[in-house]
Amino acid sequence: MYTYDKINDNSPPEIKELYKKYISNEKFIIFHKNSLLLNGNALDKNIFDENTFDLIITSPPYNLNIKYNFCKDDLSYEKYLNFSEKWISNCFYWAKNQGRFCLNIPFDININKLAAKRIVNETRILF
Repeated sequence: MYTYDKINDNSPPEIKELYKKYISNEKFIIFHKNSLLLNGNALDKNIFDENTFDLIITSPPYNLNIKYNFCKDDLSYEKYLNFSEKWISNCFYWAKNQGRFCLNIPFDININKLAAKRIVNETRILF
């Protein structure tokens, strides 16, 4: 765990509340000015409360058979869509009504672009 700044009396109340809530669960990573960076498993819907975040940024596994320590990255297409639908649904559950969701999708020459477009189009129904 790392803190860039210290939480103090001048910190915004919502930052102090989130800090208190998540510091004990070791989900807290960095605090700076009016921002907290939190880390958690996006497959666990209960890890964060509904309507908590203004901004969610993620770079999920892309099913390219990369050797991660925390998940299998060579699922069948159907299983990968189910996996993606679950974590994307959870992100929208955690986001505030006017929140933003930023998804990093690398479109490079090593990725099957047609498959990547299908995943984006098939999960678009969640938005």
